[in-house]
Amino acid sequence: MRKPLLSFLLAAAACTGLHAGELVIGDVGPLSGPLGPNGLANYEGSKSCVDELNAAGGIAGNTLKLVREDDQYKPDETMRLLRQIAKNEKPIAFVNLLGSASVSAVLKEKMLDELKVPVVGVTPGADAFRSPGNPWLFHTHATDNAQLRRILSHLKTIGMERIAVVYQDLPFGLGGMKFIDEQAPVLKLTIAGRVAAPAGAEDLSTQSAQLRKAGAQAYVMVLAPNSGASFVRDVRKGGDTTPLYGMSYVEVKNIISKAGAENSVGVGLAQVTPNTFSASSGLVRQFHAAMDKSAPAGTPHSQLHLIGYLNCRVLAEGLKLAGGSPTPEKLQTALRKVRLDLGGYFLDFAGTNEASKYVDIGVVTKDGRLMY
Repeated sequence: MRKPLLSFLLAAAACTGLHAGELVIGDVGPLSGPLGPNGLANYEGSKSCVDELNAAGGIAGNTLKLVREDDQYKPDETMRLLRQIAKNEKPIAFVNLLGSASVSAVLKEKMLDELKVPVVGVTPGADAFRSPGNPWLFHTHATDNAQLRRILSHLKTIGMERIAVVYQDLPFGLGGMKFIDEQAPVLKLTIAGRVAAPAGAEDLSTQSAQLRKAGAQAYVMVLAPNSGASFVRDVRKGGDTTPLYGMSYVEVKNIISKAGAENSVGVGLAQVTPNTFSASSGLVRQFHAAMDKSAPAGTPHSQLHLIGYLNCRVLAEGLKLAGGSPTPEKLQTALRKVRLDLGGYFLDFAGTNEASKYVDIGVVTKDGRLMY
C-alpha cells in the first residue's frame, strides 16, 4: 500500500507544479547588423548570469534556460520572434529588448499586453518608452533624459555656453533633441547648431562638416552605437578638435576601432552603471567573476555586457520574490517589490517599472579605458 501511495503523491506534486523544473528566459535582439555587437554583448552578459545562478542551484530549485533569437534590428522580426518564443517556449520573462524602432513597434502594437510576459531591461532608455510605458516593461537603468541632463549640467559647470547637437532621426534621437531644447534655456546654454542623422548611419562626414560651421564649444551626440563611433571618427578626421559628449550606448572599443586611440582620448560618455574598468563596485566584481567562468576566452567585459548581466540579476531577484512556482503574472507583481543594493548599484522599483537613477560621465583615456 505504501508504494502506490508514494507514486500517487509524486505524480500529484508534478501536476500541481510543486516539483521544481526549468524556467525559460527569452532574449530577442539584434545579433547581426549595426546593433549586433550590442545585442550580442547583452546576451553574453545575461548568459554569464544564468550560468552563475544555475551553478548555485538555480532559483527555488528551478534551473534557468536562456533562449536567444536574432531580430536583425528589424521591428517586424522582433514582434514575430517574441510571439514565436512565447508560443513555443512559454517563457517566464524576456530580457534585453534593444533598439528604438523595435521597442516603439512593440509598444505601438500593444504586444506586451497580448503576450502578458514581463520584459526586464530595455535599451535605449527613451522617456517615451516609460511615460506612459507599459506595465509589463521593467527598466533597470536611468533614462536617456537623465543622461542628457547630466551631460548638459557638466558642460555648464565647466564653463561651456555654446553647444551643437547631432541626433538620430528616430524616436530615441528626436526625444533627446526635444529634451535638450527644453533644458538648454534653463541652464543658459545656447544651441548653436543641430543636425539629424539617418537611422543606422555609418558616414557622418556631412553632419560633422555642418556642425563645424556652428562655432560650438562642444558637440552633444544623441546617436546609436555605430553612428556615435562614426561621428567621432568623422569629426576628428576633418581636423575638428571640439570636445565630444555622447550617451552610454556608444562603446569605447567601437570608438577606438573607428577613430583610433589618439582621436578617442577625452571623449565623454554618460554611463548608467558602475565602471567596468574599476573593481571598486561589488556588482562589477561579481560580473567579472561570472564572465570569467562563462564567456569564451577573450570576450571583453564591457558596459554592454554588464547591462545584460544586470538585467538578469534584476530578473533573478523578482523570481526569488515570486516563489517556487512562478508565473509571468506572479513575476510581474514581484518585480514591483524589488528593492536592493547590488553592490554599489541601487535598485528600487517602488511600485513602478523604473528602478535606477544612476548616471555618471566617463572620459576615454589614452589606454582605451573609461575614467570616472
